[in-house]
Parts: sequence; C-alpha cells; structure tokens
Amino acid sequence: MYNTMQEGIYQLLAVIVSGAVGVVSMYAKAYIKNKMKKMDYEFDNSRIERILTNAVVYSENYGKQLARIAAKKVASSEKLEVAKKYINTVSPDLIETYGNELEAMIDRKVAEKFGV
Repeated sequence: MYNTMQEGIYQLLAVIVSGAVGVVSMYAKAYIKNKMKKMDYEFDNSRIERILTNAVVYSENYGKQLARIAAKKVASSEKLEVAKKYINTVSPDLIETYGNELEAMIDRKVAEKFGV
C-alpha cells in the first residue's frame, strides 16, 4: 500500500507539473508570437518612413531639376522680356544706365536664384 500510495502521488505530481509546464509554454509561445508581430510592425513602420523620406527627397530634387530646365527654357527669351518690362515699370533709369549689360545682369540673377 505504501508503494501504491507513493506511485499515485508521483503520478499526480507528474500530471500537475506537466500541466504547469504546458501552461507556461503556451504563455511563452503567445508572448514570443506577439513580440515577433511587434518587431515586424516596427520594422515595417521604419521601412515605410525611410521610403517616404526618400520619396520626398527625390521629388524635391526632381522639382528643382524641372525648375532649372524650365528656367533655362524661359530665361532665353520670355523671362528676359518680362524682366525688362518689370524694370522699365519700376525703374526706367536702369535700362538707360546699363542698356546692353542689363541682359547679362538678369542672366546672372536667374543663375543665382535657380542655380542654372
């Protein structure tokens, strides 16, 4: 009877310990799974933020490039005429004073403003 009682207690403890280990394993698995999801989410967020930053920088550079191209196209004739008309309206004495140099001065200012 003593051996049977010891064996019964041993079997009962084995079942309890196995159940406890199973429950702890289940919680550990759930914790690790949630941790992995969180890491994937953070990785995706940082990746998306990096892509968005690169897209904004790219679009700004592209816009500057288009502005340079447009400035070169327009600076050749239309912009020069518009600038001369503006100067003539605001300060006509500049056209009389600088005459031929005025075109070079406007080209220099366009280059200064737009990096052309």
